[in-house]
Amino acid sequence: MNPDSHFASSFLIAASALAICLSIGGCSNKQVRIEMKTGGSGPVRTFETNRATGEERTRLTEVYESGPLEAGKGRNGVRFEGVFVDRELPSEIGNRNGWSVIEGQFGSSYLYVEQFGDERDDWRRFRARMDAGELWLRLLAGFLSTRIEDPEAKSRFAESFETQILPDLMSAFLRFNANGYVQQGQRIATNFRAPSKRGPRTDDEWFQIQVFTPLVAFAIERDWIEPVEGQMVLLSGVDGWVSAGERQWSRDNLADPIVERTAKRFVPDAVPGKIGPENEALVFFGLSFLWWVNTSSEAAEIMLDSAAISDADKEKLRAGNRLIDLPGPFGIPIGGGDRPVESEVVLETGEPPFVTNGTWNESLGTVTFRTKVYPSDQRRRFAPPVFHASWSVPDDEAQERIFGKVPLRGQDLAEVVFWEQTLSERDRTSWVECIEESKPGDLGAVRDFVDRLEGDGKDNRPAPEALRAAVASSGAD
Repeated sequence: MNPDSHFASSFLIAASALAICLSIGGCSNKQVRIEMKTGGSGPVRTFETNRATGEERTRLTEVYESGPLEAGKGRNGVRFEGVFVDRELPSEIGNRNGWSVIEGQFGSSYLYVEQFGDERDDWRRFRARMDAGELWLRLLAGFLSTRIEDPEAKSRFAESFETQILPDLMSAFLRFNANGYVQQGQRIATNFRAPSKRGPRTDDEWFQIQVFTPLVAFAIERDWIEPVEGQMVLLSGVDGWVSAGERQWSRDNLADPIVERTAKRFVPDAVPGKIGPENEALVFFGLSFLWWVNTSSEAAEIMLDSAAISDADKEKLRAGNRLIDLPGPFGIPIGGGDRPVESEVVLETGEPPFVTNGTWNESLGTVTFRTKVYPSDQRRRFAPPVFHASWSVPDDEAQERIFGKVPLRGQDLAEVVFWEQTLSERDRTSWVECIEESKPGDLGAVRDFVDRLEGDGKDNRPAPEALRAAVASSGAD
């Protein structure tokens, strides 16, 4: 098979090889687990890790104001516990977090946020990753150019690379990662369903479809695939499950033909064959490319022109030293890079959150967040996710005393808590007095207060709909 016919497939080879490298096993990852809940004196936080150096143990002992304990529930490692009142939540591994509670007359509203990651400058990392992606695309183009003998064909390829291939692939990766970050920010613990698991799409899976469908539209709009092919891709899993037979059909009748047609746009006699490790010619092509990157003078020139290579490494290249650390394509390290930290946060709220990107467990009354934390220069996404949850806890006794029931929960309660915060000091005092003198069936003072604040002026504070409904309902009893 002619190696010149494979340039359009080489990225798929590199991606497959990279995925294999990333999946190579070894020692277990560092794991951290955090449990949090509301306590009478403030948030209660527990931190567990399967690995902690002596220096880390000393620092965590100071932060938690208690020494390490053995990890519980059969886990290996150490455990720290502390109550954080009038002091910030700790940063155990470079994570940053926040906790807030606002008290109201009918309950409290809470906010929890946390980000795991040791880098604050996302823009610098973003730019470096895109520079690295462009470097590898230019290296691939340079390698392919050396294998095209016809000067006219080489010129056509160079023009196509600059005007179509490079901008489209850079845009595609940018859009893919942007969409992935949106999906990640919406739901932390979203996983792909197992191939054998049938059933209709979940809400989270439908959200993923909505987020990533524009990528198919992008491929159609840029003329990389036909509209009917894009439609078939979208329909292949519209029922939430793709059988083994459908997957094989899609590979044979969609993926492989698209790759071959793409290659023929630039090399008319291209016959890439099936994409996968069983295609020995493509594997050899990929290995030849990597050898060229590490030995050829043409590759060195491309590196010298790249913003992804440091000035110090460029000096080495000029001196003939090829022993430099190349950044991985788009920041994804070749060979897997450093192992990620596996993080899990279990937040005990007792009440379902009205806004969160974690997973709510009704039976346990908890929200769980799970993610893998990579070094900032090796992330699979441009930025780490921010865990967040907003929830409210009603004061059952206070609400029953006023309404004879507990009508304000979740977002409704949070809206009332916020509304109370917007009242002037004088109105807030009056509001508390109205609450104290009211009881079920006798909410005249509360109703008068709420009516007085109706209006559209800047001094008006119309009560939330849920509060007005609760007052009206109680008055009707």
